[in-house]
Amino acid sequence: MMHDPENTLKPLRAVEGDVIALRTGQGGAAGVVRISRAAETVLRRMLRDDPTVPVELRLRALSPDDVSTGELLAELRRRDRLPMELAANFHELSAAASRLATQGGDAAPRDVEVAVRAADGLERHVLSHPFDTPLQDPVLTQQEDTLIPPPADHPDAVHAVPASRRTPPWPLVGVAAAVLAAILLAIVLLRGRGPDPLREGEGAYSRGDTVNAFRLFTEAARKDPKAAAPHYYMAQIYRVKGRPQEAARELREGLALAPDDPRLNTELGYLMLDQGRAPQAAERFRGAILLDSTNARAWAGLVSALRRAGRADQAERILARAPVEVRSLITSVRADTGVYAAPVAPAPGIAQPGAAQPATAAPGGPPPFVYTPPDTTGTVAVPPPTP
Repeated sequence: MMHDPENTLKPLRAVEGDVIALRTGQGGAAGVVRISRAAETVLRRMLRDDPTVPVELRLRALSPDDVSTGELLAELRRRDRLPMELAANFHELSAAASRLATQGGDAAPRDVEVAVRAADGLERHVLSHPFDTPLQDPVLTQQEDTLIPPPADHPDAVHAVPASRRTPPWPLVGVAAAVLAAILLAIVLLRGRGPDPLREGEGAYSRGDTVNAFRLFTEAARKDPKAAAPHYYMAQIYRVKGRPQEAARELREGLALAPDDPRLNTELGYLMLDQGRAPQAAERFRGAILLDSTNARAWAGLVSALRRAGRADQAERILARAPVEVRSLITSVRADTGVYAAPVAPAPGIAQPGAAQPATAAPGGPPPFVYTPPDTTGTVAVPPPTP
């Protein structure tokens, strides 16, 4: 199997500027985070391109949802594809990048040293193992040499790959892909049968029709008692309406079903912020970012909570490292107060204060809701609630 090491190293090549900047003392925390992500992508490409790895695992190697960082390192170590020192160095870099991405602050000298060492070491390792010929798995003689213990009935932890089987079984790959496509098609067809109140509710909510959206979310929760998403949307509607107790009830029910749901944790942070509990809200937003680092509403909420808690310096550091869509929400700084203020326009179709409202709700449905724009004084603009 011919293999081009430069193809494996493409993610690191893309952050060479950060490596040079850190090496010359000009880089910062953002560079450490980018190098960490590039290094992990290189490791995932190493696992994907290893001809001794089962096809099923190679197909999942690039997905963090299918193969966690810990599992990735363990599999590479088990197959003796990654030196222990380099694995430990990457583990330390990953922890530093996670801390900087969620807590902010400047990169410590140790963070810079670890990032540069990981980039250099990984490059040397890939270039010194170009995989010009088919590889064979090492035969492990002691079970303690592997991070993933073999099955009890398996005589060897890993066996050598026979020469006749070194070529990937492409026919089997094609069959597996066809089966996967058939399964996905069946799921789509089955989900398309009959009305889906949750999806219909999301459509109504995106159009600003909160009355029908709430009715559909209530139906979705009754139809699937184990679904947490309806409680998330109903909590948003209650909070915007100014009914915090009902919003808290929906959040309790949703979090009981899905305690690690980043959207529910974010919404709870905004409810705490509305009640003046900025320090507690900040911790809730941090937790939501740990669960989903792309959650723009959680980033915006964290900046707002830190500013309200009197921790403006930390808020600025967090904002500087937030995703671009969060920073773009900051449109101006009020000269009289020195705080950010950028109200969000309500979604099309949401009733404005003073506009005519329906006098009664639908039979059996919730009371009609009137959109009340939140007070954004002293806060960053928050992305509007979206499905």
